[in-house]
Amino acid sequence: MSKAVATKASTIMLTSATTITVDVPYTDPIQGAQTFQATWNLHKWEEYRSIVNAQQAGEKSDEDLIEDLVRIDGLKDSETKEEIAHCDELVDAVMSVTFMRRPLILSWFAAQEGRSQAAAKN
Repeated sequence: MSKAVATKASTIMLTSATTITVDVPYTDPIQGAQTFQATWNLHKWEEYRSIVNAQQAGEKSDEDLIEDLVRIDGLKDSETKEEIAHCDELVDAVMSVTFMRRPLILSWFAAQEGRSQAAAKN
């Protein structure tokens, strides 16, 4: 009988994903339930845990997490009703609206865990 030989995890590649897009649901006090999409860079487990621990210790802020944001899609100007292309001004605007900021930040955690909002609802 032969013994199983352990292989190094660094030689096994389970996914090539480097980004993920997740739904970001929020409730607008005037328009009701809304959703936009955020695309985030993904981290390996060790780096993810380091970031989470640093945030819990107060060493990283929400703005630090935003550095992983690749793009926002699906938001429209409330006056013109035209979709707003991703830009720094859009990110700043979302981060300044309390009922949108928190869901965006929470979507970073959902993204790192590979969960889209639709999967979380089931």
